Amino acid sequence: MTFIKLARCVFALLFVLVTWLTVTPNPDDTKESLAIARWISSMFFGDGGYADKVAHFLAYCSLGGSAALAQLRLAGRPAYTVAGLALYGVMLEGVQGAMGVRDPEIADAVANACGAVAGTLAGGALLALWRARA
Repeated sequence: MTFIKLARCVFALLFVLVTWLTVTPNPDDTKESLAIARWISSMFFGDGGYADKVAHFLAYCSLGGSAALAQLRLAGRPAYTVAGLALYGVMLEGVQGAMGVRDPEIADAVANACGAVAGTLAGGALLALWRARA
């Protein structure tokens, strides 16, 4: 399996996982699963209360990074892929409200979009470094 195929499989799995986690109710044990996000929130913001936003950012950062490494391009342009991921994150926030699963939050949608941009930039930088070394 080539690197690009592997990266595309990882992207597909992450896409399904992020979608599923977004449209299902919060489990009762969410506090334990957000421990890393709480730690990152405390480190960067001095408050663990932003763990949910950090988790949204990290989820879409992983999607953006894997999309960049997989060289996914909507309409032949990486920028459209970033925009598509950001819009998908906004749309899923609306779906949460429509399904009555959770309350949609604009701050979550912003964290999703920022994560998609950051992940794509980081993945693109890693890809460029990898190519320069080869």
